[in-house]
Amino acid sequence: MRLPRIIAYLTLLLLLAAPAKAQTEEAVETVETASADTVRTEPAKSTPVPRKVTPVDVDDEKPREVMHYYDKHGEPLKEPVRFLATLDTVTKPKAKPVYPLYNGVTVGLNFGDALFLAFGQRFASFDLHADVSLHNWFFPTLEMGLGFADSTPGKMNFTYKVNPAFYAKIGANYNFVYKSDPAYQVFAGLRLGFSTFKWDVTDVTVESDYWGEQTTFNMPSQRSTALWGEVVAGLKVKIVGNFSLGWTLRWHQKFHVSKGEAGSPWFIPGYGTQNFGFTISAMWTIPAKAKPTPEEIEEAAEGADLPEALPEREN
Repeated sequence: MRLPRIIAYLTLLLLLAAPAKAQTEEAVETVETASADTVRTEPAKSTPVPRKVTPVDVDDEKPREVMHYYDKHGEPLKEPVRFLATLDTVTKPKAKPVYPLYNGVTVGLNFGDALFLAFGQRFASFDLHADVSLHNWFFPTLEMGLGFADSTPGKMNFTYKVNPAFYAKIGANYNFVYKSDPAYQVFAGLRLGFSTFKWDVTDVTVESDYWGEQTTFNMPSQRSTALWGEVVAGLKVKIVGNFSLGWTLRWHQKFHVSKGEAGSPWFIPGYGTQNFGFTISAMWTIPAKAKPTPEEIEEAAEGADLPEALPEREN
């Protein structure tokens, strides 16, 4: 009875020991795995390599597309228009001609001294002048005329006489409103004048305080040559058709005047008697055949060309 009981006890112990051993081996494996994971060495982090960047040139002057919703008069457009425009939207006015190179010829008569003769002046200069319009901008000018005098200057003791003598002036005008109607001008210019003439001094009166006597004599047939310059500024205004009137202020400066036996001449044909002068002219213009259109004049007056239009893209 004792041997079978011992065998039963041993069998029972073996059955109980087998699951415990399996659990112990599983626990050991878990610990070893955890230890291996803990001890595993992580790879070293590599230093980042900078990315190569290719430089890109930026063209600041490249035109960009701009949508226009209004026309140049401020009126809304039926459909917006795409234009090419520069990045700088402020454009400077461009000085450029509107009219053709040859834009006509103007001939005129300076009659201003006729008015002064009517008020008692006893010397005068009358001339014909002509100019050629270049782009309605520059005007090469030629003036030719006659001057004369028969005057006794105030508080002077002589009479000065000049028979009609020739004079000429050459120069040019600059029209400040060259983009406007050629019938109207605001101009400034330069002239170079020349004259050669004979003059007489008559009725020269000399009084002697000592003797109480008065002596009168003449100094005829004096000859002089004069060269001078002028700065002019004036206006031209259309009256009717191609007929215009003009007013010009002139400042004279003598370059050379030859003297006679009686000294320097008092009056010089085309120059006058002093540094300042004023002339009035009646003018007739023969315009050029080719004329710019009103649209070309308006566009040039704005001072810049219109941008290039692009067709509208379809969405």
